[in-house]
This record gives sequence, C-alpha cells and structure tokens, in this order.
Amino acid sequence: MAVVSLKSDSTTLILNGEVVRDLIAGDVLELAPTNPKTSRTYGANRAVNIQQRADREVYTLKFRVMRNSDSDVWLNEQFNQKAPVVFDGSIKEIFVKDGEEMVESFALEAGSFTDSPTHTKNNQDGNSQVEYTIECFATRKL
Repeated sequence: MAVVSLKSDSTTLILNGEVVRDLIAGDVLELAPTNPKTSRTYGANRAVNIQQRADREVYTLKFRVMRNSDSDVWLNEQFNQKAPVVFDGSIKEIFVKDGEEMVESFALEAGSFTDSPTHTKNNQDGNSQVEYTIECFATRKL
C-alpha cells in the first residue's frame, strides 16, 4: 500500500494537545494505511459482493525525534505508562498551491503505540534519534 510522506520541516504533529517539536530536520513523517478500503467476495457468473471495511481508516504513523529532547522525554513517559495511552491529535503540513500557502491535515483518533521505540546514533555528527510508531484512525482533510 502507499505511504504518505510529510516533510518534517513543514509539518506540525500534535498528540493529546502536546506539540511534538523535536522532529528530525530534513526527515519525513510516514503515514501508511494498514488495511484496504473495501473487501470483495466473488461468486459464480461474475457475481461480486463489495463491503466497506470498518478498519479502512487505520494508519501506521512513524516519526523520528531527537533522542533525549523534550519531545522524546514526553513520548517516552507516555510509552512507559502502566495502561496504554490513547492518542488523539493532528498532523498539519503547509504547502503552496497557485502561489498561496495552504494546509493539508490529518485528524488522528484512538491511536496507541504499537512497537517499542528504536534508537539510532549518527556517527557523523554525534546526534541520535528515536523512532516512534503509533497506529490510529486518520482522516485526511483539505
């Protein structure tokens, strides 16, 4: 399935009212649909039953922040809660169309961490990053 790539330099990610400020410069946030929109059952003589899936708007969101940054500390606290934290929020990306600045957004609902964060060190400049993965319902708005 396709992946929506949003440039971190022009994107704002908000989770439970908290702005995730420490995204990796020059990186992308990845929003990938988990399931198809419809399912199909085929029968004899070219019969087909098409059903809209209840889980059609489920997406996997992957994003990277600077390790030990304020955003990493907050996300790590959410990850380590005893009960799973449920995230609502949004992703907003600024783009230019016909010379005008516009905003594309995704509403995020009922999200939760699905994987443990991964840590990567950069040998060139000593910076390191943490990748977080959240699965949620996402609805695109223009």
